Amino acid sequence: MSGGMDLKNEVLNTGVCALCGACLDWCPYIKNIEDHLVLSFDCNVPQGRCYSLCPRTFTDWAAVNERYLADTPRSVEIGAYFKVYKVQAKKSIEGQQNGGTVTHLLKILLEEGLVERVLLTSSDDAISPTALLTKDVAELEKSTGSRFLAAPSFRKLITAQEEGVESLGVVGRPCQIQAVRKWDFNKRPERPAIDLICIGLFCMWSLNWDFKDFLAARFPNDEVVKIVMLEDGIELVTKSGSSHISAEEIRPYTRPAGCNYCLDMTAELADISVGAFEIDPGWNTVVIRSSKGQDLFDKAISRGYLVVEDYPEGELNRLKNASMGKKIRNFKNILAAEARGIKPFIDLDSAEYTQIRNLAEGAVK
Repeated sequence: MSGGMDLKNEVLNTGVCALCGACLDWCPYIKNIEDHLVLSFDCNVPQGRCYSLCPRTFTDWAAVNERYLADTPRSVEIGAYFKVYKVQAKKSIEGQQNGGTVTHLLKILLEEGLVERVLLTSSDDAISPTALLTKDVAELEKSTGSRFLAAPSFRKLITAQEEGVESLGVVGRPCQIQAVRKWDFNKRPERPAIDLICIGLFCMWSLNWDFKDFLAARFPNDEVVKIVMLEDGIELVTKSGSSHISAEEIRPYTRPAGCNYCLDMTAELADISVGAFEIDPGWNTVVIRSSKGQDLFDKAISRGYLVVEDYPEGELNRLKNASMGKKIRNFKNILAAEARGIKPFIDLDSAEYTQIRNLAEGAVK
């Protein structure tokens, strides 16, 4: 198994790092400087955990999918799923994003004792992301809302392990869910198992931390309250009011490398995935992927936390098309990176990616 120098050469130095944070704190040599990771000293330790759990090192993703979602029907567009729903919280929590579904799913996990801790991304200023590992529902409710800056929150995985946590709920971007699945999949036999339930967030891209400087210059002496993602940009809510920032203004601050190699828009390895329901603000799209995800969802409904409606067929097709569009665009980027000598993290010739590759190369099916 490879180690720290391979991680440096294949991921950190090539710009494909997703900034999931899963490698942080395992090794004293890996440092986090805002949205950059660096290996401060050469590390030649073999069988490095940092390499084994990185979502941008070579992985047999079909085997990982088989381990966790073997009994779920699979689609090429959005991965394994049983059903998709339109969902919102029956009672909103201040600061919640869209329908507030994720916060209420986490509340169920803690209130019902289904997990000992939950790991998610919080913030002290509604912009800068911070990792939160908690068992406190009140602390959880103060952490509502999405963070759009790339967040290395999964550095807290090692904290959970060192504290002897036996059951853990995690919320993360697709790359973070990939990392936690690899962490569990490649777990050393002597390490105690942690029972995981994974809530994935839809993600098209994340923002680099320079975006904070942009906001500070654009809205001096104002305080950001909330960021709402729109199809044509974002709505920025500050103490002074709301402002629209166009997609063209945002684009220079999207992470050009790590995000451009991601083939997963809907967190396909999660137990349950949640995103915005774009045509009806205040609602979420919820994708059920496993029996764990279904059980959690059913408990939230039975407790009266969630309102559920059938998902419109037209919107499901739009979701699948958007997800497939990301796969095709970024598969092209992976092929171009390979041509430049960057090692791919997937088997480009596997059957799993045949249709995507054909479309990416312009082949007619």
